[in-house]
Amino acid sequence: MLSFVFRDHARLAVHAALLFAAGAFAAGPAVCYRWQALARLPLAMLRFLVRLMGPAPGILRVAAVIFGFNGLAIFLYMASGIHPVLPKLFALWTGFNVCVVSAVAGRGNLLGALRPADDRWRPPPGLAAACGLLVLLLELPCFWLALAMGMSMGHAVRSGAASYPHALGARAAAYAAVILPLLLLSALAEAVAIGAQGGHTEP
Repeated sequence: MLSFVFRDHARLAVHAALLFAAGAFAAGPAVCYRWQALARLPLAMLRFLVRLMGPAPGILRVAAVIFGFNGLAIFLYMASGIHPVLPKLFALWTGFNVCVVSAVAGRGNLLGALRPADDRWRPPPGLAAACGLLVLLLELPCFWLALAMGMSMGHAVRSGAASYPHALGARAAAYAAVILPLLLLSALAEAVAIGAQGGHTEP
């Protein structure tokens, strides 16, 4: 499983990362000029996740929501590989959305409502910074590798080397064995990083 995910899909994962970066770069004008129409969907998704977490949630609840959302969304992106172009489009689209959400949410302090209650443990800044770095080292590579598996599946289906159900089944097994545990660790780290933030600004 490890060889299938990390070795066989390394080149396509780099391709996915470049497309993600291109999408993030394309988001620059939308952020700079505050094009609300383009930011509406990613911000609506962020607000939905914040509502799922509830007011002053605990770290485990935040982690559960993040893990559930990322685990399902990234799997669906991979499963879109009935044609190799679709995962590529999702790479661009996600890079765009991540850039928009990071810029606008930071500007409006949309995550401030997720700070823990006063009687709950608040992670120290050093631990929060380390967890934030861990998220970058885990979540994005998992996303790129999953898209790479979707791209290779699209190529296999188009060439007739494998049927879509057979190709998806093999990748779903690899996703469950390799990607999901890493996404769980990333979600826990992200929840700790979020728990160190303050503020009460409503989204």
